[in-house]
This record gives sequence, C-alpha cells and structure tokens, in this order.
Amino acid sequence: MLAAQRGPAHAQLLVVVGADIDRLANGEGLRQIGGATDLWRLLRDSDAFDELHLNKRFLRQGGRPDLSPYTTVLNLITDPDQNHQVLEILGKLLRGFRGRVINPPEAIMRTGRDRIATRLTGIDGLRVPRTIRLRGGKPAVVANTVERAGAQFPVILRLAGTHMGNIVGLIGSLDELQAALIPGSDHIITEFVDFQSADGFYRKYRIYFFGQRTILRHQLISDGWNIHVRDRARCMAQQPRLCKEEARLLLRPEGDFAPAIHAVFEAVRERLALDFVGMDFGIDRGGDVVLFEANATMNYFPIFTDPKFAYLQMCVPPAQQAFREMVGLVPAAGAVA
Repeated sequence: MLAAQRGPAHAQLLVVVGADIDRLANGEGLRQIGGATDLWRLLRDSDAFDELHLNKRFLRQGGRPDLSPYTTVLNLITDPDQNHQVLEILGKLLRGFRGRVINPPEAIMRTGRDRIATRLTGIDGLRVPRTIRLRGGKPAVVANTVERAGAQFPVILRLAGTHMGNIVGLIGSLDELQAALIPGSDHIITEFVDFQSADGFYRKYRIYFFGQRTILRHQLISDGWNIHVRDRARCMAQQPRLCKEEARLLLRPEGDFAPAIHAVFEAVRERLALDFVGMDFGIDRGGDVVLFEANATMNYFPIFTDPKFAYLQMCVPPAQQAFREMVGLVPAAGAVA
C-alpha cells in the first residue's frame, strides 16, 4: 500500500501526502500541489523515508498499510478546508499506531483561518483581526452572520481554503460583500488592519516554527498592502536599501527582531501547539505584530534566484536543520549523540 520507498528498507520515517481531489500526477509523489506544504523539500536525497499517498477512495480500494515498522509519521496533508476527507482517513489509519505523529490530522482539523484567529486572540503585542467564516454563500444568511458578529468594513474576502495571497477583494460594504459571494461556497472575511510603515511601504514577514525552533523565511516589502513574491522584482530590486534591510533580519535564523516581537512568537507557538506551522504577519507603527495568517500549509520554496537576493540562501540551512531535527533524522542541537 506504500506508493514509494525512497530510502532503504529499514526506513523508520513515513511521509504522508494526499488530497480530496487527486493532485498526485505522473508518479511525482511528494510533488503534491494544493492543500499541502512543500516542506518535504527540506529533506535530503540521502534521508531514509517512505511515502504514503492518500485519496478519498483509499479505504475502499482494499487493504491497509502496515505502519508498525515506522517510529514516526510526518503528516503533510495540511489544509482542513481542501482536504477534510483524507485527513479523516489518515486519522483512521493511525488508530493504534504507537509511534510519533508529526502534526496529527485532528490537530490540522482545527487550523481553519477563523479557528486560528480565535485561538490567537488575547496575546500581548499581537493584533488579531476579526475573522469570520461565511457558510454557503447565501446573501441573506451572510448578512445576518456579519451583523451578528459586528464586523467592521473594509474586510478582505477570500474563499475558504485559499492561500498565496489569493483573495476575492477588499470589500467596503455589506452590499458589496453580498454581490461578491460565490453561491454554494464557504468564504472567509478578515477585518482589514492598516500596517503601513512610516516610510510608506508595507512589510510582510513569514516565520516557521519547527518543534522548538523559529526560522525567519523572508521579509517582503511593497508599496501596496496585498504583498506577493513578485514585489521583489517590481519594488524591492529597485531600492537596494530594502534588500539590505531584509538581509540584516536574516542574519539571525530566528530573525533580528526586538525582544517583544520574539515574545509574541513564543506565545503563538504555545497557543497553536503544532509540530510545524508558518505565520505571516506585519508590524504596525506602534510595534505590535499584526496577524495575517498562521497554518501548516505555507510553502518554503522556491528561493528567489535573482542575484540581488542571493542572501535569501541564508534561510535554507537553518530550516533544513530544524526540520530534520523535528522529524528525528538528526539529533537536536545540543543533544548528546
């Protein structure tokens, strides 16, 4: 029942991928797209692990994999909105498993945008914009939900389960919101918080938590609030000081932030209680962290290849070390071998 064996027969790590809608094409295995992270790319070619590929028909196809040879299962099915069914299947397969499960499916089930916002509300130094799930896309029902929640416009509207800055739009009124709904779909609205810096630019940061380690992935800077990686070439590359600013932050693997910012990171890690999770955020003019999103689905790759951004390679070795420590492929830093 294993789709592939990447390492020797004695591999003790099992990596699980899958999707409700089949996206594993051409035998590419871990090159899963949609509803899953690409953190598997932090593993080395020499690392011993096997792969298990799930789809929503898995249990009907007969037989169950024997998980007893494995000491660790790494779950890379990370989006509860896109892949609810395969997460449930994985939960059934893991019943009775005696080893360690990294990001168990039941923990991932609790990581929708609205639920994460609720869990992180109340942390000192962290602004969590009100985030509301709108079910079904019916205008009258949505209006009632928004009014009962007391949401303040403008809001960012997106379909549930979408990532990578993919939004429907910045919505200024209830009428505009109702007109933008897609019937039959769940939506998420998030109150917009202005995080523009004093110099007129907007800064978006991404960090990862791997076990007890914090790793800064990047600081993207743009002249608009909906920041994408393409803003590197469009905005940052034209202003070397912005590149130097990001490079300075990356000199510390966890990010060269003020102590108060690192205190927020530690509080978020404790609240989320996931083995690995990424967080996108801004910092407002008062120095508070503004939460954009936190989930286990965020990608780490690709690394931008423009020579102006060669310094970004600094973020790969510490992430690889932290990730491989987390899955037990190398001793934790400071551990006695």
